[in-house]
Amino acid sequence: MGKIDDKKKKFKGKKKVKNVLEKKAKGLKLNKIDRKRIVKIEEKAALKSQVNKAVKEALEKQVKNSSTSIFDNDGTRESLCSESSFGSQPAPKKKSKKVLFSGELEHVKVFDKRVHDLQIEPSKASPGRGILRSPLDKKVKKLPKAVKVADEEESVAPPKKKLKVSTKKAVVAEPAEEDNLESVDEQTGADGSLIDVPKLKRKRTPIQVTKSVKEQLLNMPRKERKQFLRELKLKRKPEGERAQKCKILWEKIRMGKTPKSEKDEAIHELYGLVKGHASKLIYAHDTSRVIECLVATEREGIINNLFNELTPEIVRMSKNVYSKFFVKKMLKNGTKEQRDLIINAFRGHAPTLLRIKHAAEVLEYAYNDFANAHQRYNIITEFYGKEFILFREDNIRSLTEILAEKPEKKTVILKHLDEIIGAVNEKETLRLSILHKLMLDFFENCDEEKKVNLLDSLKDKIPEFIHTPDGARLAIKLIWFAPVKERKLIVKNFKDLSVKAAMEHYGHRVLQALFDTVDDTVLLNKVIVSELANEMKKLIEDDWGEKVIHYLVHPRDARGIDRREIAFLAEGDSNPHSKKTQADRYGQLYAAITENLYPYLAANFEELVFEANKHKFVAACLETTSSYDLFDRQVPSEARKSCNEAIVELAKKDFVPMDQEGFHIIEHPSGNFVLSAIMRCDSALPEDERLSVALAEGLTKQQIGSWVTCNRGCHILLKMLQVGGPKVVEKLKASINRKHLDGYTSKGANHLKAQLDGKVTK
Repeated sequence: MGKIDDKKKKFKGKKKVKNVLEKKAKGLKLNKIDRKRIVKIEEKAALKSQVNKAVKEALEKQVKNSSTSIFDNDGTRESLCSESSFGSQPAPKKKSKKVLFSGELEHVKVFDKRVHDLQIEPSKASPGRGILRSPLDKKVKKLPKAVKVADEEESVAPPKKKLKVSTKKAVVAEPAEEDNLESVDEQTGADGSLIDVPKLKRKRTPIQVTKSVKEQLLNMPRKERKQFLRELKLKRKPEGERAQKCKILWEKIRMGKTPKSEKDEAIHELYGLVKGHASKLIYAHDTSRVIECLVATEREGIINNLFNELTPEIVRMSKNVYSKFFVKKMLKNGTKEQRDLIINAFRGHAPTLLRIKHAAEVLEYAYNDFANAHQRYNIITEFYGKEFILFREDNIRSLTEILAEKPEKKTVILKHLDEIIGAVNEKETLRLSILHKLMLDFFENCDEEKKVNLLDSLKDKIPEFIHTPDGARLAIKLIWFAPVKERKLIVKNFKDLSVKAAMEHYGHRVLQALFDTVDDTVLLNKVIVSELANEMKKLIEDDWGEKVIHYLVHPRDARGIDRREIAFLAEGDSNPHSKKTQADRYGQLYAAITENLYPYLAANFEELVFEANKHKFVAACLETTSSYDLFDRQVPSEARKSCNEAIVELAKKDFVPMDQEGFHIIEHPSGNFVLSAIMRCDSALPEDERLSVALAEGLTKQQIGSWVTCNRGCHILLKMLQVGGPKVVEKLKASINRKHLDGYTSKGANHLKAQLDGKVTK
C-alpha cells in the first residue's frame, strides 16, 4: 500500500491538457516540439483569416454586380439560418466552411432540417441513379464555373463529396470538354427557377499539383489551363502520346472493314511504334491489348521479337492484372522452346508467385497444362525449401521417398509447407492444383496435431478443391480422418453441390467415399441422395454421374468403377470413426434412391437401351442379389413389374429381320443383352415378377413364333424355355412352328431344336 500511495502523490497536481494551445494558456512549461507546433497553428490561423476576408470581399462585389437582388420583394432579407420550430433558439451552426463548385447560382437558400412545412417535389430520376445524374432532353447550357464559399452565417447545402484542401498539395481536375456535356440536370433555386447543371460524360482522373501551381492555374484563361494540364500529363506519362498513336492503329487493325493492304501497313507501323517500348506499354490496361493484338496477327517474326524483348519481364508480367495475358498467350501459342523459357523463368519464384492472385493463375496454367513431369516436380520441390531450388534432382520422387532418405529434413520441409498453406488457403488460390498437391504431401507426412489443424481450416471448403486428382484424394483422406461431428459438417457443405460433384471427373470419388464412411445415412439421404434422385436423367446420361448411381446400387462393383479405385476406397474401411456395418449403410442408401431410379428406368427404357448405350447399367439395376453384393439388394416388386411392362411394349412391335429403320429389341445387341441378363434372374423371382412370364402373357403366338428367324431370337426363346414355368413352356411350344424352325441352321436354332426335343444343351 505504501508504494501505491507514493505513486498517487507523485502524479498529484499534474495538470492534464488537450493540446499545446491549452498548455500555453495554462502557463505550463513548453518544450521545443510544442513551440514549433504553436507557431504552425498560428500561421495556419492567420492564413485562414486572410482567405476568409478575401472571399467575403469577392462575394460582396459579386452581389453588388448581380442583376437580381438577394433581398425579398418587401426589401427584407430572409435569414439563412431559420429558427427551429421547437423554440426560439437558432439552428446549430457548423464550424467548418464548405467550398462549393457550381454554376452561377444567383440565390441559394438553405433550410434547417427540423422545418416540417417544406414542400418537396419527388425526384423524376430513374431507379438506381442519383437525382443529379438523371438525363433530360433539354438543350445543354454552357455555364461558366464559379466558386462560392459559405460562411458560418451564410451556409449552403453541403456537397455530396467533401473536398479536403491541403496546404502543400491540391487536386485539380481537368476542365471538361464542351463535347462531353451530353445531358443537363435540374436544380431549383430560391426563386423557383430551374438551374441547368452540366454532367460530364466520364469521370476524369484528378491531377495532384502543389499549391503554387494551383494558384497559377486559377489565374489562367481556360484554353491556357487546358494546354498546361495536357503538357503536365504528358510529362508524368512520357509514353502517353505513343500509346495514343498505338490505339488508333489498333482500332484500324481490329476493324473488319479495313482492307487487307491497309491492315498489313498498319501492323508494320504499329510494330514500329511498339518496338523498344514494349516493356513500358505492356503493363497498362489499354496498351497491353495493343501488344496482344500484334500477337494475334500470327506473324512469327513480330511475335518472336516481342517475346525476346519481354523475356526479362516474364516474372513481373505474371504479377500484373493486364500483362499476365501476354504470358498465358505465349504459353498457349508459343513454341516448345518459348514455353520452356517461361517455365524456367519461374525458377526460384514459385513460392512468391503462389501468394499473388494473378501470378498464381499464370503459374497454375503453366504447371497444369504445359509443364512435363520433370518441370512439375521442380516447381513443387521449390516449396520444400531453398536447398531444392539451388540443387535440383533428375529423379522424380514423392515427398515420402525424400523424407525416407533424409529424415533429418522433415521438420524444415513441413515447416515451409505449413507456412505456404496457411498463407494461401484462405484466398482464391485454394482452387489451384499446385496447392492441392502441397496440402496432400503435407497431410500424408505431418503429425496428428497438424492434421487436426489442416482439417479445421478445410472442413468448410472441401467442395472447392475436389475437381483435381490430388484435391479429391486429399478430401477423401480428410473424410476418413475426420470424427463424426466434422463428417456431418462436411456432408452439409455439399448441399446444392451434390449433382455438380457427382458429374466431376474426380469429385464423384469423394461422394463414393462419403457413402462408404458416414454412418448418419439419414443426413446423407437428406442432403446428397435426395438431390441426386431429383436429377436422375442428367446423372445417368453423364459418364461420371452414372458411376455414382451405379455405386449406390452395386457398391464396390468392378463393372462400375476401376479396380484400383476400389482398392483405394477399401483403405478407408479401417478408420476408427465408422461403426455401422456396410450392409446396413448401403441398404439404407439404396432404399432412398429406388423411389426415383426405377420409375425413370421404366419410363425411358427404349432411350436408355437403344440410344444412350446404358444397357449394362439397366441390366445391373434389375439384377437380383448375388454373392458379390455387399448387402441384400431387392428390387421393389411394383418397380420390377413396371420395367417388365416397358419391355413387353417394345417386344410387341412387328419383328422384321435386319430392319434398316431400326432393330427390334430381340435383334438389337444392347436389347438382347438386357433381356438375357434379366431372364437369367427369373429362377430366383416369384412367378408374377418374371420377365419370361410377362413376355409369354403379353405377346401373341404369332409374335413369339416370328423370333425363330433370328439367331438372337432363338437364344431368347431358349432362355425362356429354361427359366419359365409350365405355362411359359406350353405357350412357347404352341407358338413355334417346328417346320419353320427346321429351315434354319443357326447356332441358336440348333440349341432351340435340341431343347424342344428334350436334349440337354450347354
